[in-house]
Amino acid sequence: MRILCLLLLLAGCAASPPITRIVTLTPPIPASLLHCAAAPDVPDATSQMVVARYIVALWQAGQDCRVHVAAIAQVAAK
Repeated sequence: MRILCLLLLLAGCAASPPITRIVTLTPPIPASLLHCAAAPDVPDATSQMVVARYIVALWQAGQDCRVHVAAIAQVAAK
């Protein structure tokens, strides 16, 4: 019985486990990545050249947004 009591007392003297604190960090996202280029206004289709330029400008605005979203996803994945 004494041995059991001694073992219980020794267990109380054991080092306590370290306290672990979990901190969640949110990476800052630059304001420049939160805005996309505006879509161009639809022109009067007077020629195929005007339509082609509009399509290119529309694609460029979309590409700007895709690049920003990819950068935000890369920051969020870290």
